[in-house]
Amino acid sequence: MYQCLLGEHVKVPWRSVMCNNRATPKSLFITWLSLWNRLPTRDGLVTWKDITTDCCPLCTNEKESAAHLLFECDYSAAVWNDILHSLRFSRRSAPFDKELIWVLKATKRTGDRHKLLLMYFAECIYSIWLQRNEMVFNQKCRSRPSDILLDINL
Repeated sequence: MYQCLLGEHVKVPWRSVMCNNRATPKSLFITWLSLWNRLPTRDGLVTWKDITTDCCPLCTNEKESAAHLLFECDYSAAVWNDILHSLRFSRRSAPFDKELIWVLKATKRTGDRHKLLLMYFAECIYSIWLQRNEMVFNQKCRSRPSDILLDINL
């Protein structure tokens, strides 16, 4: 009966990012939105005619999209690189879809470092989103991406 009520659903490949992740619920929600490409970024808001500019508020170099905001933007790439360095992973950030694939492969291993990677991935996405919103709504942002790592560690 339960299985009948549950129905058939497509299994998403990033299920492990959301399940058994020790990140905060807010971080997991924003991560879930980013995985479904549903973050309300400026590229979508411009089509609704709500805003006049679609530049990334963190770097002001490119159009803001979820793909750009998450690890293609210089600011967010620096945040993620700091996290990777602190966890002793010797690699540089890549676009979000490639980072997601790498995180999924890396977290198949057991161990505290890989559990931390999973948690920090979600917390990093949330922290970048908070900095983006701080810049959009209050016109201020942390000047150094390394300060974000300190916030996540608290």
